[in-house]
Amino acid sequence: MKNRWLWLLIAVWLSGCQSGDIQPPDLRLAVDGETIDHRLGTYTWSTGGRGVVADAAAPPLLVKNMNPYPVAPGAKLHLQFDDRPLTIEAGVWNGGDADWRPVQNGIITLPEKKGAYIYAIHASWKKGDAIYAFFIEVR
Repeated sequence: MKNRWLWLLIAVWLSGCQSGDIQPPDLRLAVDGETIDHRLGTYTWSTGGRGVVADAAAPPLLVKNMNPYPVAPGAKLHLQFDDRPLTIEAGVWNGGDADWRPVQNGIITLPEKKGAYIYAIHASWKKGDAIYAFFIEVR
């Protein structure tokens, strides 16, 4: 009987140790109703007494194998998270960092100047924060 309880305790403990999908909320990006592909980068997240710190490559490497999404000059990019962040900032990746600017009302006005741009989005919640990256080409 003692053996059975020991195995039950081990099974319960092991099931609690599985990380599962502890990730920040999903993000949807759209321009003119068309979805733009993106990648989740570095993030921290905690829930239910468990937490994860996930390191990822910089935005240029995250989007390296993506084709840039074509957009019109000055197009409006709409962000929608499954769970609304406390803060959102975004910027064009330039060298080793982005020119971070606060995002108001979940809308980013994309550049007027033609060219390819890698964007980074940083969102924060009480449970953690995350970086997302996407690649556009203003035509």
